[in-house]
Amino acid sequence: MTATTHPDRAPGKLDPVVSERIRIARTICIFLMMFVHVQAGVADDVNQRPADDWFDIVYFILTRIFGLSSVALLTIVSGYLIVSTLHKLGAVPLIRSKARTLLVPLVAWNLVMLGCLAAYGVLTGKWDAMPALEALPLADALLALTQWPQVVPLWFLRDLFVCCLLSPLLLWGLRRAPLASFGAVAAFAFLGDGALVLQRPPMLLFFAAGMWLRQSGMERGDIDRLSRPIALLLLPVIAVFLGLRLQQGSIAAYSETASTAFDMALRFSMAAFMWQLTIRLSRLRFGALCRELEPYVFFAFCSHAILFDFGQIILRRAFGNYGSDLFPITFFALPIVAMATSVVALQLIRGWPGLLAVLNAGRPSPAWPPRLAAPAPARALPEARQRRT
Repeated sequence: MTATTHPDRAPGKLDPVVSERIRIARTICIFLMMFVHVQAGVADDVNQRPADDWFDIVYFILTRIFGLSSVALLTIVSGYLIVSTLHKLGAVPLIRSKARTLLVPLVAWNLVMLGCLAAYGVLTGKWDAMPALEALPLADALLALTQWPQVVPLWFLRDLFVCCLLSPLLLWGLRRAPLASFGAVAAFAFLGDGALVLQRPPMLLFFAAGMWLRQSGMERGDIDRLSRPIALLLLPVIAVFLGLRLQQGSIAAYSETASTAFDMALRFSMAAFMWQLTIRLSRLRFGALCRELEPYVFFAFCSHAILFDFGQIILRRAFGNYGSDLFPITFFALPIVAMATSVVALQLIRGWPGLLAVLNAGRPSPAWPPRLAAPAPARALPEARQRRT
């Protein structure tokens, strides 16, 4: 490893190739994450059923292994990028900015969901999904203070905002005492469930890892070399999870601590694998498509659970629930529909800055369709840039 840590030095300019690969990674990770939220439509845990056919295994791999684990790379990237933002803006302006880009969409999309549920209740008389009209249930529905928000996947925005609040303290700790800081964050990942600081305490560890990568001064080549052996760990970790799935078992049945440790190993190795994958994809037209879809994935992330909740009311009648021979059509189609819907919706509101600010965190909507020329191969980093003294 050639990078060295300079505690008080501002990070260098973001490598354009790294920026392009981040855009590809965001698109892939959010697309995979959407599979997790396709509702099975049955009361029991389908991953505890016997794996009788191919779809049981495919469903497990796309939801439990790839879908849930994709959040890790998104969090690492957020930590990586916030270091330069913190240096540029300072703590207070950073927090104000993150409130606009994280908390405003969090509240706005939960209000959209509540509006849809109210309309559904008026039409059908079914009100069971609505929160109680009391202060704490409504606060949880909008801001996920102690429970999941009304749009469950948006817990990520809530937890990411908390990570951003803690970023000045994290950066200070990673500069002065990185080992102690990682020790404290790792302890919180295992023990922080009841603290109500984060809905998913391990998220802070991934965020801190991203911050450390940027603050340490690592170049693109350094990060690629570091991620390569970590990505290789994915194979044995997946083998463990698949073996347990075939036996209808779980690590949590033996030990909650071991379950958390294996889950973090899966997520770190998946993040490294995804990062390695972007090296290959950045040279292909498919990578160019992922890059051009990136401006739409935040909208897809925020809106897909609402689309799935109400879309499956119709699709369930046509294709059935999990276990039906036709359910795979629903499972594979909905994430694609969510992406296409996001492209169309953002094209419709691209001239409305107020709506873009509230629903898309102020991100502009580019013209469609994009040009999908294959990206030029990335140039190797000069030796002078690879080695820092």
